[in-house]
Amino acid sequence: MKKSIYLFGVSVFLSGTLFLSGCQQNAKVKDKSPATTPAATDKPAINLSSEDSTTLETQGGVAAATTGTGQKFGYINSAELLKLMPETKKAEASLQAYVGGLEKQFGGLQTSYQKQISEFQAQEKTMVDAIKQTKIKAIQDLEQQMQQSQASGQQKVAAKREELFKPILNKAEKAVKDVGKENGYDYIFDASTGSFIYAKDSHDIMPLVKTKLGIK
Repeated sequence: MKKSIYLFGVSVFLSGTLFLSGCQQNAKVKDKSPATTPAATDKPAINLSSEDSTTLETQGGVAAATTGTGQKFGYINSAELLKLMPETKKAEASLQAYVGGLEKQFGGLQTSYQKQISEFQAQEKTMVDAIKQTKIKAIQDLEQQMQQSQASGQQKVAAKREELFKPILNKAEKAVKDVGKENGYDYIFDASTGSFIYAKDSHDIMPLVKTKLGIK
């Protein structure tokens, strides 16, 4: 009758990997930052045409490259930005407290399950069939309840995490966009993922492609 009981690993939801992946989901940018200075050793390679003359400069702590055509590139480490934001620590603490409450509830079910298993094993030999079947059914029902509680707990933690961190990600994203516009950047990309997180609206070629395809 014994089945392995697995407490849901909520610590996974608190890892930096998930925070980063949360960032990327929220907009291709999730981690945008004001003029925060990434470490010099974190500078990613910027592929520019060999025909362009490139000038590297730093403005407001943000590394930038200006090509001979006048385009301005910048980068930021979004993962580092999130770690620096004071709101992140508060959100982490709130999530941990929430997870602790769920674990306590699940622990109560587990204790009850183990108690019923022990009692059944101790009395099984002297039980009549009718009582034995009733006990077995009660244990099976509790096992199902634990499985449902585990799945529900994981969903609740994911929802709580999104609730707590979405405003932080939105704030970081807005800051990056504002810095990009205010400082005349054409593109800003994320040093932690290698993907662009900001581009001038004027560089969006969607209207031209739609026209090419005859899409209105």
